[in-house]
Amino acid sequence: MQPSPHRRLVLVLSILGVVASFATLPVAFALHGGMAGLPPWPVLIAGMALQALVVFALAAHLGLRSAEHVGLPGAPLLAALASGRPAPLADARLDRAVMVGLGVGLLVVAVDGVLFRGVLPPSAAIFGEVALWKRLLAGLLYGGLAEEILLRLFLVSALVYLLACGWREGARAGTVPVVIAIAVAAIVFGLGHLPATAALAPLTPAIVLRALLLNGLVGVVCGFIYVRRGLEAAMIAHAAAHLPLQIAPMLFLP
Repeated sequence: MQPSPHRRLVLVLSILGVVASFATLPVAFALHGGMAGLPPWPVLIAGMALQALVVFALAAHLGLRSAEHVGLPGAPLLAALASGRPAPLADARLDRAVMVGLGVGLLVVAVDGVLFRGVLPPSAAIFGEVALWKRLLAGLLYGGLAEEILLRLFLVSALVYLLACGWREGARAGTVPVVIAIAVAAIVFGLGHLPATAALAPLTPAIVLRALLLNGLVGVVCGFIYVRRGLEAAMIAHAAAHLPLQIAPMLFLP
């Protein structure tokens, strides 16, 4: 029996999440001195793959179902391919997503330089010493793929579903539930970066505010792109934002 299009789509998104999770390893090893204190490679890889597969499968399944119930786009391009239909590329406007992503990335760099210059201690400079390709790999894949599956497809969709009472027949996403969901997901996105920041520098109120504001800008933009154009456009925008962010690493740390 062939798996349903929904199951195929969940599988594709889960695999993307696993691949994106592995993309963080080069940066992690560079910052923490390689494999010291970690389990052997086969155990590490198997453990990461299993954990990521479960997490992203659940996030994809619940996010897609929530989006379907309240009329959010979900992942329209991948859903079409999973169903054997042509992907509606024109509707996704991926070229605009790239430009918006680059724009918000540059905006974050500018805001960081104006409002938060000198907030990070010298110890945080170690992040800028990590090879550019490692930072780009993590930013483009984990940021662009994994974080969008977790924060936009799952969290935004689930919050809209709850706020719009999506279990009721005919419930649809209204403006207020969508705006609240995007804002909450953006805050969670910012808070989610604090553990990585804490590994580089002690957390202060200014550093916490910086993480919330700068990451929140990206989160809000990607949230609105998601609800209008779908997951793929949000992924493209988020990945594009990491180009200026990683090229100017001392202005925007994880």
